[in-house]
Amino acid sequence: MPDVTLYYYPKCTTCRRARRFLGELGAQVTERRYFADLPAEDEIRKLASLLPGGVRDLVSTRSRRFREMDLEGRDLSDEEWTRLLAREPGLWRRPVAVRGHRAVVGFDPEAYRDLLR
Repeated sequence: MPDVTLYYYPKCTTCRRARRFLGELGAQVTERRYFADLPAEDEIRKLASLLPGGVRDLVSTRSRRFREMDLEGRDLSDEEWTRLLAREPGLWRRPVAVRGHRAVVGFDPEAYRDLLR
């Protein structure tokens, strides 16, 4: 049974769908409830290193928090994004599924199947 860490927000419908889908695929899922236990900057950097777009792949540009913070069009460095994500869970794209040295952001059934191969 493959082990997957799922950065997860229980109130998010998409997160719950992803959790259920991974379970149906036979994954042993460890939930990482990042709203309750914010990841440290080092953890975010490690996670970002698994993504093609780096830390920017973790930022939800459609989130209410993104708009509230007036981040549209701001040219922030990777370190600035990392610091923001470490203190603002509402900025995260979700869910984030991690297995080994690979990660998938968002709910993409085909990408999840690939992640478990």
